[in-house]
Order: sequence, then C-alpha cells, then structure tokens
Amino acid sequence: MANPTVEEIENSSEPKSEEELLSVMRQRLAHAMDFERDIRTKAKEDTLFVVGEQWNAQDKADRETERRPCLTINRMPQAVRQVTNDARQNRPAIRVSPVDNGADVKTAKIRQGLIRNIETISNAPIAYDRALAPAVRGGIGFFRIVAGYFDPLSFYQELRIKSVQDPDTCYLDPNYTEIDGSDAEWGFAFEDMSEAQFKKLYPNAKLCSHGNWSELPEDYQTWIREESVRVADYYFKEWQEKQLFLLSDGNTALEDELPKVPGVLAGGVTVVAERKTLVPIVHHVKSNGYEELERTIWPGRYIPIVPVLGEEIVVGGKRILEGLVRHAKDSQRMYNYWASAETETIALAPKAPWVGAVGQFKSRKAQWETANRKNHSFLEYDPVSANGQLAPPPQRNVQEAPVQAITQARMLAADDIKSTTGIYDSALGAKSNETSGIAIRSRASQAQTSNFHFYDNLSRSIAHGGRILNDAISIVYDAARVIRILGEEDQEELVKINQDFQYKGDHAHFRMDVGKYDVSVSTGPSYESKRQEAAQGMLDFTRSLPQAAAVIPDLIAKNLDWPGADEMANRLKKTLPPGIAEDDKNQPLPPQAQAQMQQMNQMIEQLTAQLNDANGKIETKTLELESRERIEMAKLQMQAEIELAKLGSAEAIELLRSEISQIEGRLNLLRQHEPVDPDSQIENQPPGPEGAEVGMNEPQAGFTPQSMEDYP
Repeated sequence: MANPTVEEIENSSEPKSEEELLSVMRQRLAHAMDFERDIRTKAKEDTLFVVGEQWNAQDKADRETERRPCLTINRMPQAVRQVTNDARQNRPAIRVSPVDNGADVKTAKIRQGLIRNIETISNAPIAYDRALAPAVRGGIGFFRIVAGYFDPLSFYQELRIKSVQDPDTCYLDPNYTEIDGSDAEWGFAFEDMSEAQFKKLYPNAKLCSHGNWSELPEDYQTWIREESVRVADYYFKEWQEKQLFLLSDGNTALEDELPKVPGVLAGGVTVVAERKTLVPIVHHVKSNGYEELERTIWPGRYIPIVPVLGEEIVVGGKRILEGLVRHAKDSQRMYNYWASAETETIALAPKAPWVGAVGQFKSRKAQWETANRKNHSFLEYDPVSANGQLAPPPQRNVQEAPVQAITQARMLAADDIKSTTGIYDSALGAKSNETSGIAIRSRASQAQTSNFHFYDNLSRSIAHGGRILNDAISIVYDAARVIRILGEEDQEELVKINQDFQYKGDHAHFRMDVGKYDVSVSTGPSYESKRQEAAQGMLDFTRSLPQAAAVIPDLIAKNLDWPGADEMANRLKKTLPPGIAEDDKNQPLPPQAQAQMQQMNQMIEQLTAQLNDANGKIETKTLELESRERIEMAKLQMQAEIELAKLGSAEAIELLRSEISQIEGRLNLLRQHEPVDPDSQIENQPPGPEGAEVGMNEPQAGFTPQSMEDYP
C-alpha cells in the first residue's frame, strides 16, 4: 500500500501517528531537494570553480597529453574575499527596542546585552562568515539557532548560534518568499554519520537492531545507506486556534497568558476586545528517517534555520540564486586560455625547427634531434647536391610569434572579470589617478556599492536571527537566575532576571516573559574599526584646528588601538584644566584629595558653630534691650496718664494725649519682635492711682474729659 501524501495527512483530523509524521518528513525533504536541485548543482559548480576547477575535463586532458601548458590563474578567490572581508569589517549589530506597554527600555538593553553575550560565547562571527561565504560563491548559505543544556552541570537551558559549514545540509520549505526565510513552514538541518558513530550516540535506537540497512525500502534510501545514516533536526509549524484579548492598558494577551501580564483584571484593567487568532507551535523532531530519536517543542514561533542568499531572481515562479562568480566564469576561462597560449608561444619561440635538404642530417642525426633542447658547440651536416648544385646549409624556420596580440587578449579578459564581478583595481589597493583621500575612498566604495546586496541580505538574515533569539529568550530565560550581558565595548556585567534586586542603586525587576520587543540591526564598522576611524578623524581635526588638541588628548588616546591606550587616556585626562572633563562619580578620589576635603568639612563645621553662637548672642542681647525699652516706655505711659488725670485744661489734655499716642506707637513697634504673646500684660507694672491696675483708667475711644468728675 502506498504511503499517504503530505496533503492527505495534514488535512486529516485524526491524530498523527509516528509513522505518518515520519512519512511527511521524508516526503518534504525529497520535495525540497528536488525543488532546489538546480540551485544546489550550480552552487556546487561555482564553488568548485572558485577553488580552481576551471578547465573543461576533456580540454585539460588533451593539453596534458600533448604536454602543452594548461594554466589556471585563479582570480576568483580574491574577488570573493573582497566581499567577505568587507563584511567582516562591517558586522551588523543586533538592537532590541520595546514596542508595547509591558516592555521598557532598561529590559530591552538587558535583552540586547544577553543576545550580544550569546553571540560571543557562540562564536557567532564564524557562523555569519560561514553563511556569507557560500552565498557569495554559489548563492546560498545558512546558520542556525539551537537550544540546549550546554553546561553538563546546569539545569538551565541556553541559546546558541550554530554555524553551518556545508549549505547542502540545510533545506527550507521551498514556498518561503521572505529573503530571510522568516515565513518558512518547515525546515531540515542534518548530518551524515557513520554506522559506528550513530550506534555510539544512539545505542537504543531501533535502527541499531536492524540487520542489513540495504534491505530497507526505497523510501529510506535517501536517509539510510549501507555504511552511513542521516540524522536530521526536523522543524515544522502546527497552527493552533486561540482566543486573543485586548486589555484597557494597551496590552494584548492570549487566554493562557493572562496571569503573566502585570495587573491584569485588577486595578481597573478590563478586557476591551477579543478575537480568535492562529498561533504557531514549532515542533522539533530529531530523526534518522526510520524512527523518532527525540521530540520537543521549540521555544519560539520561527523555524530556527536562517538562510543567507546571494542575488535572488524569480523567473516564471522559479527561484534562481546566484553568487559573485556565476557570470565571471567565462571571463576567467578566457583569461586562463590566453595565459596558457602566451606562455606556450613565448616558451616555444627558441624551438623553431631546422629546415634542410633530405640527407643533410644523416651523419649527425642524434645531435640534430637534440638541437632544440641542448646547446651544442657545433653542428655538422652532410652536403648534398640538387640538380648538380650543392644545397644550402640547414637553417631555422624563424617567424615572429603573435605574443603582443595574445597579451592584449589576456588583458581584455582581465577587464571582463572586473566588469562581471564589479571589483576593480582601486578596490584591491592598486594605485590610480586619484590623489585626495575622498576621491580614493569614493573609488574604492564603488565595489562595495555594486556588491552591497550581499551585505544587505546578510544584515536581514542576522536581524531575523536576532528575532529568533529574542522570541526564544521569553521562554528559555523565564526563571529567576543570574546572566551575563555584554555592552557595546564588550564590558561584562552580571544581572539578575525575573526577580527583585538593586541595580545601579535603583530597584529593578527585569522580566523576560512580559512585554513585546522588536529587533533591528545597525550596519557599519564594528567597534574596533569605528574606534580606529574615530582616532584618525580626531587627529585630522586637530591638524586643521590645533587648539583642539589641548582639550581632547584623552579622547584621542582612548580610541587608539594600542596596548595601554586606556591607561594613557586616564593620565591625560588628569592633566586637563578644571571644567573640561567631568569626573566619574563612581571613581574614588585620591587619598590626598580626600584628606583635604575632610579638613575643609571640619573647618566649615567649626565656622558654622561659631556663627550660630554669635547669632544667638546677638539675638539675646537685642531681646534684652527691647525688653528694657518696653518697660521704660510703659512707665512713661503710666506717668502720662496720671498727669492727664490731674489736668483740667483741654489744651494740656490734648498735648499729653499726643505724647501718649507716640509712646503707644513705639510700644507697638517693640511688640513686633517680642518673643512672648503680644496680648499678654506686662508683668511687675507699678500700681496706678489709689492702687488701680494699669489700663483701668484708660479713656475709651471717643471720650473727651471735661473735668475730674468725668473720670471714673
């Protein structure tokens, strides 16, 4: 009975058995290999051409049989290295940014530092280089993202970036359309193991107990051969329908994710809207085509196999992938042919044949046969007659070889190579007519511009790799743990995630399972080359503005790529005038400066105490003087009132009343600074007339005494 097709199995509502899953897997790999057969074949031919297999096999055999030169002046590796080495000097850097209310800038920086640390411990530059090089040579390369327990003594899983040395070991769903393969539904990454190696790694596999592998059905022949077996990491998406909720605080969450969102359905947060959505679940199966060896769920929504493509062209629905050398092969073949012809022509010029009459070479035949290879002191010939006359002595048949024409043809072939690769002499360091630095850099950048699509495709693939890492971080790093992060200058830092702690003096809680973050890449020189370029730019700037050298010497030294450059920068910074360089708050002061500051603080405290004591004495003295003045004024007021009571003249009374009013005004001014309640009465006042208290005989407002009887 024939195996069911992929469509029949996927459209079935019944749970899929292991055999059905393996059948789909085998059919998908066969379909991908058949679909990309032409792409992979031409990529392999281009790669072999780069490594030197540039002559047609029959032409090469004929030339070697005839002992004719068959030269290969291979100019392809230099063109390929020009592109790949430029990419090594301008590595894209992954950036992480928050995109919703559940995310924040600090956590984004922690994620970014974690991804940079993953790149470092994974030797990610090697993975990127191994993906770009085959893309430049043949049009396609790959790198992978993997998860696992890389520390045998740890219970924490980690993420790694894994290089793919042979692009023919990776295949993606042929229906993907994105340049980075982000929309692929399934993919394969495999390796071929020997029988002994497989049995050592998987001793309990059913295949190990199978007798003769060659007796397996034809469906397994792509996977299992007589002496080797293919072990594949097979990834595929399964779409599940779930309910999606929009919350009033702007967050979105699936039904099973609601408890993970801070403050959900509490503190006034409500569900605003909901809808059904399809969520991808990525399954990972490790298999030999005959059985499942392992099965897990990949912690993310993308297939963790990232392609790096060269030039992509689609004709009639068929994808064509080309590298740098595809259209330069004919020019390279011409160059090899004309180089061989030039060598052959020049080498054979002194071997022109001797021409003479029949019988002239009879006596010394051995010498004449070696005359083109040996320098004989003399050659003798047999004189012969023709029509009664002696024939002339033998002579060489010398004619000028077309060396100049062949050389010109070779030079034209070299120009064709430059035109088809887009890499000219100036990009390779050859001297040209340009004299200014700007003109030289502009000419050299022409090669980068013509081949920029290789850099751009690599940047897009690295960005997708960053998205895969960022997506998986939320699941792999969801427990409370300590991780190492790296800054842009590779400075290391240990931080705690998914727990409360003090971070740089502030309370922090970096949750990896909350919030949405987006990934992008910044292209340009790496930090090392940026630093060197900055140092050179600063030096050029100080030549045009010499006075700037006095205020930025530490910055110039910091960017120099020398051993001890940082120490030199710190020393130069201490020589700057005050106010130009800001001291680092976290850097301790020298002991001498600390002692001086402590002495100054003690002096300030002493002066402050003396000042407070002086102010206290002055205030006490002032209050004492004011109190005495109040007492004296109160006495004058009482005496004036007594005199008023004795007077009978209206004019005298009015005059005395004016004096009393002035005394009261002075008392009111004194009471403004009085430390006691102004409404309280003055103590120890002398008695009024006949023992009356002060104020009892004070006239009321609007009262004018006419005689003594008018007073109470």
